[in-house]
Amino acid sequence: MELNTGVIAIIMTIIVLEIQPPTNLVHYADFLHDIGIFFITFLIVGKFWYDLHNSYAYHIYRPGKSIAIVDLLLLGTLSLMPVMAKWVMLTPSSISIANYGVVFLVANLLLAILQILGFRDTFEIDSKTTIRITILRTGVAIVFNLILIALFFVSPYLSMILYLGFPIVSFIVSMGPKPGPRPENDKNK
Repeated sequence: MELNTGVIAIIMTIIVLEIQPPTNLVHYADFLHDIGIFFITFLIVGKFWYDLHNSYAYHIYRPGKSIAIVDLLLLGTLSLMPVMAKWVMLTPSSISIANYGVVFLVANLLLAILQILGFRDTFEIDSKTTIRITILRTGVAIVFNLILIALFFVSPYLSMILYLGFPIVSFIVSMGPKPGPRPENDKNK
């Protein structure tokens, strides 16, 4: 979990470093645009940190090799967010924003795989229900992402505004399982 927090903190720092201050008043609108992209990306990456934190705190007690591999792939994918944010800042086009959305979609898929593997390894009694909830949540995220990626080609700026709303709504409305107590034998570890 410490690696996740460290890598995500670095990702968030790199994103803010991509913002170029305006050299004159003419560039101020671009500066505000870049700050908007920063906050969208910051919230998205922050949501992934929050989901990973909850997964490891409440559902993944003894991560195995498969969880570690998926976790590293997720961190690698999230590490592309500063590149995608910079691309959108420098060239706000349908293709740059669509690629931003694809990275976000892949990260969501990897997070879902991580959660399913963790739930499978941790819960013996209610694993089917937990996996169904995770698959449902992932399905909603995939459909939402595909709609936004398609919308990028029609209205890129509207898509970016909707991406801002996605992490905020996800924080407020959670479809995942409620955290439960850790197993008794893990409390002393």
